[in-house]
Amino acid sequence: MQSRKDRIVRLIRARAQREVERLAGEFARAAAAEKEALLAALQTERWLAESCTDALGEL
Repeated sequence: MQSRKDRIVRLIRARAQREVERLAGEFARAAAAEKEALLAALQTERWLAESCTDALGEL
């Protein structure tokens, strides 16, 4: 049985992964002036998703 903490972390990870996908699509279409900010956001969301995976002890 999953703990409440695990369910919350999984939800955060899923949202971060969706945001990575959305930002990657935006990055591909973005003007050069917007790419730096999008890249920073993309890296942050990717880090969040990876941190959640680490916290859950999953691959």
